[in-house]
Amino acid sequence: MKNKVFLTLDSLRWDVFDAANTPFLSSLGTWKKAQTQATYTFPAHMSFFVGKLPQTTDKTDYYDTSAIRFQRFTGRAIRRKQLWRLGNPEAPRPAAATVEGENIIVGFRSQGYRTIGTGAMNWFNPNLPAGRYLSEPFDKFIFFEGPGSSSHRSARRQVDWALERTSESETPFFLFINFGETHHPFSFEGSGWEEEKKNPYGDAGKCWDRQKACLEYLDGEIERLLSGLREFDLVICGDHGEAMGEDGLWGHGFAHETVLDVPLLINVCS
Repeated sequence: MKNKVFLTLDSLRWDVFDAANTPFLSSLGTWKKAQTQATYTFPAHMSFFVGKLPQTTDKTDYYDTSAIRFQRFTGRAIRRKQLWRLGNPEAPRPAAATVEGENIIVGFRSQGYRTIGTGAMNWFNPNLPAGRYLSEPFDKFIFFEGPGSSSHRSARRQVDWALERTSESETPFFLFINFGETHHPFSFEGSGWEEEKKNPYGDAGKCWDRQKACLEYLDGEIERLLSGLREFDLVICGDHGEAMGEDGLWGHGFAHETVLDVPLLINVCS
């Protein structure tokens, strides 16, 4: 059984990703602009955790997973192959892996995987009632709690912890990390911005530049993580995007193209 690695870049919009200098991420394969399943962290990950990843409509396996098309002349319905899916409650469809249970984490665990996770958003905080929904299914889970938005700047600690836990595993693992640096207020360890009191909302240029810089910082941390792992299927995506003043809107939690369009990479180990 191959290991599974699933990384989410919180609030990362497609066009910021597309403009960033990320040599390692770019080397991993073909990235696509996809539409996410929801407009903020909690419902997006609830969907991801039942196998419903962001999707395209470009007729490719793993990416174009929602559209039903009908074959000309025969009228036969065609669905593209999904990467991970639950055997319930959806109708059967082609998939690289079909698992059973309330979510794919439980499903992979029942197949013998060790499930390891860490999240940066408070939606993953196991000490909060809502956070337990996203954190409890894992065999091992950690949330680096701290004052203010310090949990958003925990990539280095998350990667250190994940490398330790995966190295201990004597069975295949399912590893999940939600990185928070790209979430508002857009800062990373050592950036110095976390000390500023001024909220960057209201300054579109500052929001854009800082989210881009945060992604470029994460490029190095993700390289450090993946360089320490072997034989894995890989998914990396934005869970949702971020409005930065378009149509007078800031943030996320509403349907707008800047919030719905996210980067997506699916790399299935041969």
